[in-house]
Amino acid sequence: MQDEQRKLRQLEAAIRLRAMQREKAELEHNRSRRAMVQAEHLLSEEQARYSRVQACFEALGRSGAVLDPALHEQRLLAQTGAFLRLESQYRAHDEAQQLSQTAMAQLLHCKVNEDLVGKARARVHALLGHALREQETIDIFDAQQAQGARYGR
Repeated sequence: MQDEQRKLRQLEAAIRLRAMQREKAELEHNRSRRAMVQAEHLLSEEQARYSRVQACFEALGRSGAVLDPALHEQRLLAQTGAFLRLESQYRAHDEAQQLSQTAMAQLLHCKVNEDLVGKARARVHALLGHALREQETIDIFDAQQAQGARYGR
């Protein structure tokens, strides 16, 4: 019975540890979700900026405006820069999404561990209760035997 009580104390400590790990994972998941939302916002802003640059460039092409080579080069550099910024935001968004997925997986893992420890604690608690009832039954039987009761009554 002392072994079960020791196991129960160990499981109580494990439950506290798993709860702390879950809370830490929840904080990390919330932080990564906020980063993901921010990355999505920045990506949408950069997409809008790139679309405006493209629209201006296409409007000049449709109107048939003849640009001198220096101005044309400047427009191409602006378009390339906008594309590189957009590509950078896509990478940042992908990284934030990957971090968010990793944090979600870690959170789920922590929740599963917490549930498992809770179930183990409940099982040990049930075994301890069963052992206590058995010990009480043995004590009652021993007391009856000491008072001279016959076996089987």
